[in-house]
Amino acid sequence: MVDTKGSLEFLQTAYHPDDWVAVLVKSSNSRHVAQRVVPVSVAMSPRVQAWLTRENESSAANVYVSVNALRSRTASRCRSDVGAIRHLFLDADDDGGAVLQTIDRRSDLPSASYILHSSPNRIHIFWRVIEFRIDDVEALQRRLARELRTDPAATSCSQLTRLPGFINRKRPVPWPVTIEYRCPGVLYSPADFPTPPLNSDTHPEFASRPISVRRRDAQILERARRYLAALPPAISGQHGDVHTFRVCCRLVRGFALEDRDAFELLRAWNARCQPPWSERELADKLRRARTYGREPVGGLCESVHRVGDATARMR
Repeated sequence: MVDTKGSLEFLQTAYHPDDWVAVLVKSSNSRHVAQRVVPVSVAMSPRVQAWLTRENESSAANVYVSVNALRSRTASRCRSDVGAIRHLFLDADDDGGAVLQTIDRRSDLPSASYILHSSPNRIHIFWRVIEFRIDDVEALQRRLARELRTDPAATSCSQLTRLPGFINRKRPVPWPVTIEYRCPGVLYSPADFPTPPLNSDTHPEFASRPISVRRRDAQILERARRYLAALPPAISGQHGDVHTFRVCCRLVRGFALEDRDAFELLRAWNARCQPPWSERELADKLRRARTYGREPVGGLCESVHRVGDATARMR
């Protein structure tokens, strides 16, 4: 049974009255996805709440909301569309209770503002924050994800969370999404958290990898960037999964990019996909492309090096 009161309480607590947020419904069965970027007041309206309830109950779709506020009147949920950081966010998809105990024992971390329970022992952890820049909050989330062993892919400022009050339809047994409010009235600033270490701005999936593109290989990186800019996006229902796999093969095999570099290049292209892939899905596709792809490794690099060598000889 959907609890719309829980949904309304969260929207009222987690965001400013004039914020815009993305609400998204996604069916695991039909692959149907629909997203609306609207003011919080509209997301709380009976019309939108009725639509979300209908999708959740009748279409077995899951219901999500953006963790942070978006720019007004934007139509997408890209990183560049984030207008204000409202939360420091972690996704503990394994042994959530142990993660909370670790947080409570740490003297350098304040008490969480609220805990969302998405399914048994799986939680989303929120701190309400102010004065955070996008780069700073993402760097801190990546650091805490490594230290607390939470989901390293759920550290983008454009991340979604489940909307409390609705049913998690992704699990074998439907599960009501609930939220535990701890310190919802407190706003934390960057000074309340540990300072991220230098060079912490690499994506968590590939943070341990060395930077792969040296100065002499900058042409390869630029050529891969232009290749992605010219590609059509992946579209659900139009073989988007196969198209994305081929794109990943071209990057990690044809251009021989390290996963971290390929992932960073994919961000802009992924923003055009309908719907965009999650960071976890992209990371998984890059790994599969490297393992199962058949494109010759470095096959697209030879011409770049030949052109570069010829140019150097002419100087």
